[in-house]
Amino acid sequence: MFGQMSRGSRPLNSAASDDSHLTTAALPTRAARPKIARMPHDLLYLVVAILAFGFGFATQRGSVCGVLAARQIVETGRASRLVAFVTASLWALVVIVPLAWLAPGRFILGSFTLGTSQVGAALALAGGALYGLGTIINGACVFGTASRVLSGNVSFAMALPGIAIGAGLAGTLGLPLWHANPTASPLHEPSLAAFVLLLVAAIAVMTALINIVRSYHRAGLGFSRALRAARWRTSMAMMIIGILGGALFAGGGPWSYPTFLRQAGNIAFGRPGSFDVVTIVGPLALVAGGVFSALTGGRFAWRPVSVPQIGRSLVGGVIMGIAATIIPGGNDVLLLSGLPSLSFHAALAYPAMVVTQIALLVAAKQWKVRSSQRPSTSPPSSG
Repeated sequence: MFGQMSRGSRPLNSAASDDSHLTTAALPTRAARPKIARMPHDLLYLVVAILAFGFGFATQRGSVCGVLAARQIVETGRASRLVAFVTASLWALVVIVPLAWLAPGRFILGSFTLGTSQVGAALALAGGALYGLGTIINGACVFGTASRVLSGNVSFAMALPGIAIGAGLAGTLGLPLWHANPTASPLHEPSLAAFVLLLVAAIAVMTALINIVRSYHRAGLGFSRALRAARWRTSMAMMIIGILGGALFAGGGPWSYPTFLRQAGNIAFGRPGSFDVVTIVGPLALVAGGVFSALTGGRFAWRPVSVPQIGRSLVGGVIMGIAATIIPGGNDVLLLSGLPSLSFHAALAYPAMVVTQIALLVAAKQWKVRSSQRPSTSPPSSG
């Protein structure tokens, strides 16, 4: 990642990589492409730490969560949060693709891991729907889980061992064997179509950036004051997450905390697992960034432990861990690596996840309405 990998930081397509993470394929190189100097290992880990710290900081400031985005659609009919998520994927695209073109093999695009067959499509759709179910039961996606835990709501922390258990169980059942041999992203080499897509994405994100600046300007806030604000607009937070996350995932290093949990789950179930240096540095830096953001923004507060939430988070986490193995990858990988790389399974799994979230929230809302309209069965009071 960001240069030469160390012995303790292998790219994801190595044998010891996380089998539930989005697999990447090595890309062909061309002699005519400019060469980028390799980065020393210590500097590599520092860069990962800085980017992951910023990622955690932005996740906390923006109250980023895929479940909140789906709930906004159901409760208000607005989709600004979902649009911000899609825009983050476009930000990742404009980061990932140029890096992969300039330094192929060092910056890697996501690949097709389930193949384009009907079986692969069915697995992607089923995995995405199952992942959506897990997030609804938990009450948060991987972004929202980190945000809640790092701001003091420790009941959501049970989703973490849940993800590890789900991944270990899925590995024991042989679910990773369903994955097809990875094939390269259609964007892995420059082409007219790829340049056009990159240009369209660049125009879209620049338009989004202008809208963000205008919204803060109308509120009388400059960009520096907006960065120091205790709460960020979702669009602002997702812009930063898209840029930083795109760079991190493009580097090919297993840096995210779900990757750490899945490796822990594999080991707990007696399966091979490895903790690369970036697999430790990345989550630690993300935690530090999230806690620092919550403390400096006045948003950190210990919440009372909720036994029902502990149970929901554990069950939801197990389902998320299993689903992330089937897809493969959670919504962080799909959003910031799969979709920007035009990966086939990501294009199916992510919409399936969102549709499932919305459908379940609509069903829950209708159930609550019908329950409130039922006549009381209690006997009338005397006197």
